[in-house]
Amino acid sequence: MTPPEVSASEHDLIMITRALIAPQQHDMWVLLCRSRELPPKIGPTCEALVREALGRVWPVLWRRSGARVETSIVDGRPVRGRGWERHAPLPLEFSGATLDVLRWLIATPLAVPVSTVPALEKATLTIGDQVVIYLALDAATGTSAQQMLARQPMVRAAPLAWLGFAHVLHDQPEQVDFASLAHGAGPVVVEALTRELAHRWYTLELAKRSMSEPAEIVELGATQDATLGAFMSACDKARRRDLAAFVIDAAAPLVTRNLCPAPIELDTTAPLSARAGARVAAGALLRAAARWNEWNEQHRAVRFIDDDYPAAQLLLGRFEKLGRAGADRVATWLSDLASLAPTPASATIGAG
Repeated sequence: MTPPEVSASEHDLIMITRALIAPQQHDMWVLLCRSRELPPKIGPTCEALVREALGRVWPVLWRRSGARVETSIVDGRPVRGRGWERHAPLPLEFSGATLDVLRWLIATPLAVPVSTVPALEKATLTIGDQVVIYLALDAATGTSAQQMLARQPMVRAAPLAWLGFAHVLHDQPEQVDFASLAHGAGPVVVEALTRELAHRWYTLELAKRSMSEPAEIVELGATQDATLGAFMSACDKARRRDLAAFVIDAAAPLVTRNLCPAPIELDTTAPLSARAGARVAAGALLRAAARWNEWNEQHRAVRFIDDDYPAAQLLLGRFEKLGRAGADRVATWLSDLASLAPTPASATIGAG
């Protein structure tokens, strides 16, 4: 069979799509370092091959979850199984925004000032578009491309980008509607990414312990508070509190290892008010865990005869990873952070 023929720029567009879907099989750095001018339109062969690559997103997301047997709340009832067993097949739609992201990755040179980078303008995003943006930010981790991408209006309009990379986007997710992650295919995507979301937030909490610049911590804390607050509110409204379980998964090992996310050595030349503000800001994830504890008390009050009882029991079990003792420890840490009394450093510091 004769292999399909595409132009050099279309070849790179196809390869960047495949690299986002399966980064372990492609050299993402080489693709990002190239810079090609793309024609205004792509040919039908290129379009078909890009669509084929995007058609593999669901299996990729299942693999990211480890294909583990979990329990979800589906139509108010707990359903157990692997991701594809818990949920009926849902189409993952992609709009022209996905192609805009792919073209931007191919056309944007990395060795230019950020101010000269062409903008990815804000657009109405499907959940498929959000997944592509998330995968692009993930694949570009550790490169200047991630910083450039994080500044783009389209990326900053993607709720999933904030959920996974709030620490890179900075500022706050103003006018970003997190409801798309709690309805339709959104919850299925979030569930598939729960494991890595928890790891990323946990690792970031450990990093706070070695941060010393108060302004940096305050900015990060405000971003985290706004992101987790908006997402948890969307989950609450959609009756899908289980989607925010990664908060528990991120906070529980901190409690187990007695690693409060308090900065150990703040810049002593900074004003006292700045240092106090930084300590409070460092507790963003802890505040989300405290909100989970409030939810937990509500779940405990659900009676056996209530319609929500099965879902409440699932959520009670999910919270046990943190538990009452862990919730008390979180409350103590938040109280300590609100004071200027330093939190004792643990002898065990690491991301293990």
